[in-house]
Amino acid sequence: MLNIARLAAALMSLIALLPSPAFAQATKAGVVTTLEGHVTVTRVTLAPQPLKFKDDLFVDDKVTTGDQSIARMLLGGKAVVTVQERSALTITEAPGKATIDLQAGKIALAVAKDKMRPGESIELRAANAVAGIRGTVVVAEVSSAAAQAGGAVGPTGTLWVLTGQIEAFLANQPGNAVLVSALQQFRGGNVTNILPGQMAPILQGLSTGRLPRTQGGDAQAKENGVNAAIALANSFTGVGSVAGSNVVPPPPVVVTGAPILPGNMLIKPRPPASPPVTSSPVMPPPSCRDRRQHDTAR
Repeated sequence: MLNIARLAAALMSLIALLPSPAFAQATKAGVVTTLEGHVTVTRVTLAPQPLKFKDDLFVDDKVTTGDQSIARMLLGGKAVVTVQERSALTITEAPGKATIDLQAGKIALAVAKDKMRPGESIELRAANAVAGIRGTVVVAEVSSAAAQAGGAVGPTGTLWVLTGQIEAFLANQPGNAVLVSALQQFRGGNVTNILPGQMAPILQGLSTGRLPRTQGGDAQAKENGVNAAIALANSFTGVGSVAGSNVVPPPPVVVTGAPILPGNMLIKPRPPASPPVTSSPVMPPPSCRDRRQHDTAR
């Protein structure tokens, strides 16, 4: 009888050491490539814990940024998500579709189309705004809607398309999708153009600074994989550096009236053409015969 009790106690001890089913079956969704300030992650059955540079992200993770904080994540080797301060999002996944659900704040999402498999898509949800993303750069924000006559107050999502195009719709009207092209915005089911003066406020708070990195793992295999992921993320966004040194790119040169092309390429206007320099005609010296005729006339 005593042996049975000891065996049962040993088995219970082994079971206690096993990971929980939710954690054991967690599917990796991405990796943290840049982190500044205080960022937490909430996992299934676990309390919020600090998120660190190079930490792995898993399906159903909820990422929350604090004041003066920002995080950039590489998801599935094909999408880069930049999370502004005071924001919260959850990453979910279904066959052929990953979903980024923005509950509060603002994010920028860049998806590399050539990394997507046929039929694969990334769905972006921002309150009542929903869109499928493929090969697109989009900024999404969830804000509190102002009270309107006969309407309820609630969060409202806005999608700004910087490059490419998306099909967007309201969450309660999935059959009424509309096409939103580059430099257009989707809000409340309406599509309007992004005005030049709106671009700076749209991008505000989505840039990273120069901060010391925070280590999240020291295994060499993980280090090599993360460095490769960071390099891939930088190729999408055009900023940053390997191993998380967070190099800040120099500010772009602003030329008044110069159009900006994708990739922050500027076309400087040509300087006005200078008028041709004209010189007074040079008269040939008078010949000896002309001098004699001039003297005779005098």
